[in-house]
Order: sequence, then structure tokens, then C-alpha cells
Amino acid sequence: MDEMKQFIQFKLGLNDYAVEMNCVREIIKPVKVIDLLGAPEFVQGIAKVRDGVVTIIDLRKKFVIEPADEGEPRIMIFESAKETEKVGLWVDDVVEILESNSLEKIPNIIHQGTIKEIIKTKDNIIPVLDIEQLFSNEVLSWLNSANPELSDSVQGK
Repeated sequence: MDEMKQFIQFKLGLNDYAVEMNCVREIIKPVKVIDLLGAPEFVQGIAKVRDGVVTIIDLRKKFVIEPADEGEPRIMIFESAKETEKVGLWVDDVVEILESNSLEKIPNIIHQGTIKEIIKTKDNIIPVLDIEQLFSNEVLSWLNSANPELSDSVQGK
């Protein structure tokens, strides 16, 4: 039997997603976000959280997901090896903490930098975001591929 893992289930638009609980530093209510000139559209901006600065990412903007009308928006702040590179993910609602050992590998057709695995529940399947890969330079470049000039410069072309 596979080991039991803990996940935080959340909503982006009408769909549920999850992240492994051990990579989340904290979950906060929305705070004032300052726009960053020249940042990709999915980078909502930066925010002061406690004594640090967090870059806020909104994947709804990249994937054209309509914000949910229900729920309480939150920012999930992730652990980072570098204190200066804290990243927060804007979500429409935090649903619950899940424990599961019923995990499925992702099909090869899915971009390997966004989804890590899939949780199977009694009534649903929930994609688990691969946070470590999602915020890597390579994947951030891929997310921003609508702007070839920036994408090329990030890849060193």
C-alpha cells in the first residue's frame, strides 16, 4: 500500500486542484498587491507579507479561468530555498486538507512542469500542482510563452 500524503485542496475558477501540504508555508487572506512593470500578465505583482516580499502568481490569468463568485480568496505562500524568492499563489478558495494514498501518475500528454500527479477520490479526480517545477525558470518561461521576446531572453537565446 502506498504511503498516505496530505494535500491542500483549493479552487481556481470552478475546478479543484491540490498541492502537497508540506510545501505550503502559510495561507493568508488577500493583501494589497503592487503591480510590477514589465512582468508577465500572470504575475499579479508583489506584496508585503510580515517582514518579507512575496511575488503573487495568478494562474487564472494565464489559463483564462474565470474567477469563482463563491468562496473566500486566499494566497498560499510556498516554502522556498531562498528567502528572497517567496512565491504566493492566488486561489479562489481553500476547500480542505485531504489525506490520500490513492494517487495516479499523470498522462504523458500533460506538460510535465505543471501537474505532478492526480488524486482519486470517491466522486472526483483532483490534479496536484508540481510547485517546485511550476515556479522554476524553465516553466515560468513556458507559462509566459505568449510573449516570445521575454521567453527567448529567459532561455538565453
